[in-house]
Amino acid sequence: MAKTKRPHPCEYLSTMVARSVLTIFLVLLAGATQGQFWDFVYRALNGDTTAGPDYDTAYVTSYRNDLVLSPVMTTQGQSVSLARTDQELLRFNTNTPVQYGLALDYKWLGIEYTTSIDGMSTVDGLRGATETQGLGFGYTGRSWWFRNALRTSKGFHVEDPTLVDPDWEEGDPYPYRSDLRTTTYSASLSHGFNTRRYSHTAALWQMERQKRSAGSWVAGATFWYAVTEADGSLVPTFQRQLYSTQAEVNSVRRWVVGLTGGYTGTLSLWGRGFLHAMVLPGIGAQRQRVGATDGREADAGWTMALTGEVRLGAGYVADRWYVSLTAYSFQNTGFIAPDVQLGNGLASTRLALGWRFQQAGPFIPRIGL
Repeated sequence: MAKTKRPHPCEYLSTMVARSVLTIFLVLLAGATQGQFWDFVYRALNGDTTAGPDYDTAYVTSYRNDLVLSPVMTTQGQSVSLARTDQELLRFNTNTPVQYGLALDYKWLGIEYTTSIDGMSTVDGLRGATETQGLGFGYTGRSWWFRNALRTSKGFHVEDPTLVDPDWEEGDPYPYRSDLRTTTYSASLSHGFNTRRYSHTAALWQMERQKRSAGSWVAGATFWYAVTEADGSLVPTFQRQLYSTQAEVNSVRRWVVGLTGGYTGTLSLWGRGFLHAMVLPGIGAQRQRVGATDGREADAGWTMALTGEVRLGAGYVADRWYVSLTAYSFQNTGFIAPDVQLGNGLASTRLALGWRFQQAGPFIPRIGL
């Protein structure tokens, strides 16, 4: 009896995706034709616009109906750290230039693009070159905040050169790993409990203003997937005695799932200026797959992992314009050997100066806005 040829899994998946896309398209087309679909999207994203404010107007002023354009200057970086048995921390950092761009914000929508500019985006030539790419987006509502980002970096320098070169002196090139590269995807979902008097949107994007000081306890969850790899060992050859028996490790794949909890608050200064801080530690489980220079791989299974998210900000918010400076850091650590920890980190700073166009709303197409 002739055997029936089974479809390749990729062919089956492609067929299913094509059918799903077609089904979704037909549903959207039908909904758009009747005008009901876009009404549903509008209510889901904007809430009941016929009802009163869902916040305390003595504490928060909203500018969500204004179109905001903001010139932006940002710095972004990644780090890879190894904790040695002598308690020293060997940290590798990227050498990324300052980026410039423009942000557009309107109601729940936020779009931002930045890039380096020749002559303005200079880096320290002693620290080596870094190639980096990134993509991210998020949602900041009254009580729920979601953000995720995908970033790749290649080329890292040692933060403290004396840890790998005792003879290093100021002015010498930094020890540099052109083969060290990372790929990181991070996602976090948080829920704030003081939805009436505290505005996270005011702290992050200045689409609202915190007129009186307020804060909120925060609880949520985080997911992190990071790949750290190099052509050779991650640790210096002549320091192997400081890193137990795992000195030949040249790649680590890490999955982290955790719960987070902490506090976020904004100190209002004269009703216009503000200072903001958020501390969100977390604990969870991680799974790691460790690769060695001889091609062997080992699955370390599930173990405990720690995460930490910190955000600081300051600015001034007027009715027609605003200026703000924000710093953000996200870290996770875990053991790749009984006495060796590997850490991955993301960090960024953002300086923005925005102008509000109060009569721009009627000219924007009503597609969920």
